[in-house]
Amino acid sequence: MQAVELSYATVQSAGWLIRTLKENGLLIGVGAITRSPQARESGMLGADFITAAVTPPDVVSSCKEMDIPCILSGLTPTEVWRAQEMGADFVKVSAGALGGPGYIRSLRESLPALRLVGAEMPLDGYRPYLEAGVEVLEFKGSLAISELVEREDWSEISRRATNISTACDAWRTCHSRRT
Repeated sequence: MQAVELSYATVQSAGWLIRTLKENGLLIGVGAITRSPQARESGMLGADFITAAVTPPDVVSSCKEMDIPCILSGLTPTEVWRAQEMGADFVKVSAGALGGPGYIRSLRESLPALRLVGAEMPLDGYRPYLEAGVEVLEFKGSLAISELVEREDWSEISRRATNISTACDAWRTCHSRRT
C-alpha cells in the first residue's frame, strides 16, 4: 500500500495518527471533507491529499492554496466534468453500479483529460479498470481491513496489499512497454 485515506472524523479526534502513519512512509489522505475549514485543518495536520464525496468549490480552492492534491467525487458525466472544471487533481468514480470498466471507458472517451480514481474496487476484479483508464485504485471495503484487524490477521492484510501492489506494478510495466 502506498496511501491510506482516513475520514475527517477520525483525524479530527486523532490528528496524531497522520504523523504516525507518515513516519511509516505512507501518503495520508483525509476524506469525507465537505468544507474548506476541514480541508485547511487536515492540511495543517499534515495530510498529503484531500478527498471529498461531493464537489465543493471552496475545498478545491483551499487545496490549491495549500498545494495539496484534491480528489473530488462524481458519478454522472456532468458531475465528473464539473469536478474536473473546478480544478480537482483527480475525480473519484464509483463505476461498479453504472457498468464498471465500460462506464470508465465511456467517461474517458467523452472527457479524455480526466485523471480518475476507481472507487470501491473489487479485490480480484480491478485490472479491467486499469485497462479502461483508471489511474488510482481505491479498495476500501473490499480489503476487509477492519475485520482482519479485529482478528489480528496481519499476514492476510500484508498478503492482500502485496498481491494488489505486485499486480498493479506488473500491469503498469507491461502497459508502459506498449506505449
